[in-house]
Amino acid sequence: MLLKSVLMGLLSFHSVDTTMLKECENHADKISGCVEKEYDSSVNLWRETPYKNGKKEGIEKRYYENGNLALEMPYKNGEAEGMLKGYYENGLLRREAPLKNDKIEGILKEYYENGSLQAGVKVLNDKLHGDTRFYTEDGKLLALVKGENGKIISGKCFD
Repeated sequence: MLLKSVLMGLLSFHSVDTTMLKECENHADKISGCVEKEYDSSVNLWRETPYKNGKKEGIEKRYYENGNLALEMPYKNGEAEGMLKGYYENGLLRREAPLKNDKIEGILKEYYENGSLQAGVKVLNDKLHGDTRFYTEDGKLLALVKGENGKIISGKCFD
């Protein structure tokens, strides 16, 4: 669930009518290996998804309308696996999330546009679990939130 909400947050910038124009011509191509490309209504590349053995395999890339990279989503054997990376439209890192078996597992990191850490969220089995720290743009601790099994159990704000 958390992975879906993270992706929805990253992808809310780009909601356009899309037309599939594939390098993968058929299922046989997806088995042998190919890249499926999706373009927006202005014929700008919107998404590239690699396939092998009929499943997503490699790094899926999504793009802003200006052509800059928006998201890198790694896949192994059809499941999200590895480090998801989301970018601001100017190309700077916006988000990192470790993925395992299609779920966020580890510390999800959010960054300000100036590159400083905005939040570090501990996630276990796609749910908030452990300490989440929020920071100001100049790196000072702003808040500490404790979570357990997807629920917030306590929080503290700092001056």
